Amino acid sequence: MPKGYQYKTKIEKRMSRIQSWLIGTLALIALALIGWNLSNLNENASSPIVDDGHPTYQTQEATSFVYDPEGKLAYKLVADDVQNYTETKLTWFTKPILTTFAPDSTSETPTWTVRANKAKLTNDKMLYLYGDVQLDSLTDASQLQRITTENATVNLVSQDILSDDQVTLIGIGLKSVGMKMRGNLRNKTAELIEKVTTHYEIPNEQPNP
Repeated sequence: MPKGYQYKTKIEKRMSRIQSWLIGTLALIALALIGWNLSNLNENASSPIVDDGHPTYQTQEATSFVYDPEGKLAYKLVADDVQNYTETKLTWFTKPILTTFAPDSTSETPTWTVRANKAKLTNDKMLYLYGDVQLDSLTDASQLQRITTENATVNLVSQDILSDDQVTLIGIGLKSVGMKMRGNLRNKTAELIEKVTTHYEIPNEQPNP
């Protein structure tokens, strides 16, 4: 056999071994990359949903009706804008107007209207009111007619109300101001706490002719 042919055969064998080594190395790299990608997919699949600060849903000029377990209307909530956040279980309202109804009434008699610039409703039925809070009684027989403050919290289940800001109460023939308040809308009661001042209005009596 010619020497040149033997030399060529040795080169081909060496090239074949190099190609086999390269193919094996590339195969190992490919397997490593596939495993890395699969692990990333598993990590992403098990990662919790990140709250990016955007509402889950949003609507404008919304009206909500809430009924008690007996099917009676408990309250109505109207707002210019509603934003719900599923992750934090919060709902925000712009320019909310809450109307409460008497629980023992068969004709859905409204008892109070509650207004504010903003409101936040939590999952445990607590309504936090922010900015220019005003509550007006819709019952003529109630001695307490109006409550104004900057911020307040209303428990929509018990209708307890509290405020740690300055509060003004207006009733029949009186006006009281205090630094805090605790009360209940259903019972039509409110108690001012700390630095309370009260002004009474005496109606002018008409002279007898």
